[in-house]
Amino acid sequence: MIKRRRVTLGLGGFVWLASTRMLRADNPASPADAHYTDHPGPGGIDCAGCQFFLPNPADPARPGSCQLITGPVGPDGYCDFFARR
Repeated sequence: MIKRRRVTLGLGGFVWLASTRMLRADNPASPADAHYTDHPGPGGIDCAGCQFFLPNPADPARPGSCQLITGPVGPDGYCDFFARR
């Protein structure tokens, strides 16, 4: 069993959660681990403005994907791993 430890860091007025698990495309987190929601976060920030968001190539208004979390991700969503483009 792998033990995980979370550390809360203040960064630019936003709270980030870091995990000892490496987050990358071949080892994504679950939406629950990232605290993903399908609505914008603090100050109206959303996945469409995140460097990890990959828009749907057929229709940018439909859910796309994320380099750090699994499953579909809406452009209006938000998670704890948000990083401005």
